[in-house]
Amino acid sequence: MDVKPEPGILSENSEVLFSFGVIADIQYADLEDGYNFQGNRRRYYRHSLLHLRGAIEHWNTEDRPPRCVLQLGDIIDGYNAQYKVSEKSLELVMNTFQMLKVPVHHTWGNHEFYNFSRNYLTNSKLNTKFLEDRIVHDPKTVPSEDYYAYHFVPFPQFRFILLDAYDLSVLGVDQSSPKYQQCLKILREHNPNSELNSPQGLSEPQFVQFNGGFSQDQLNWLNEVLTFSDTNQEKVVIAIFPFTQRPPTVCAWPGITETPWQSFGLTSVWCVSSPVTLTMVATVRTPSVYTTSI
Repeated sequence: MDVKPEPGILSENSEVLFSFGVIADIQYADLEDGYNFQGNRRRYYRHSLLHLRGAIEHWNTEDRPPRCVLQLGDIIDGYNAQYKVSEKSLELVMNTFQMLKVPVHHTWGNHEFYNFSRNYLTNSKLNTKFLEDRIVHDPKTVPSEDYYAYHFVPFPQFRFILLDAYDLSVLGVDQSSPKYQQCLKILREHNPNSELNSPQGLSEPQFVQFNGGFSQDQLNWLNEVLTFSDTNQEKVVIAIFPFTQRPPTVCAWPGITETPWQSFGLTSVWCVSSPVTLTMVATVRTPSVYTTSI
């Protein structure tokens, strides 16, 4: 599937600059088919690996291969932890990704934290921060090690930013840690339910345990990167899990920090999120051609 801008903004002289692949919610597990948490959507746990192989085959055989692939989180299902096969399942999926001929950038979703601690993920193959672009003369654009976020340039004048939507979360952190207590306090202030994964009766249903939020430090860093891109007239793509407003339970905790969208200038800012969407967040000038392979 190709996601393209509205036809009205394309000219006869437009040409494809580059493409990038997007895949999300692989949620592999060596299990028979089942249903999601709400019980209203079929899950094909084993078959997800076949779909991944099919996507990789497609990307590898394109006439103009994508510059990179964004893997937007939930790479294996939480059931793997229950059956104590998390590492085995992750290894199987990561070995499949080795067939891909272009770099893959991983973000982390709630199912990563059902299976592993943040410390484990930081030291695993799901940490692709080594692919980041370092702006040596602008140290404020270098992310902290306290959250998993970075930026890179797949094509001149296009900057991709991966964000950590579980920077503030009760998932994957030691329950005795100050950060866990801070995040639990935020969650309970907005969700009085005894079952913190339940949005029942909430005016802000996104405040559930399987979601998370952004620290002010990460948002400040994001603003520095956006400011740099504004100054240098770069287009920006933000990859994040989760961002979509539908359903309302599947989005990052809002209202915890000030908005990150403080500086736009001439930059076009797009969001790629899970479930897979391509959303224009803000723009003053759009790319002449923008294609996304999904």
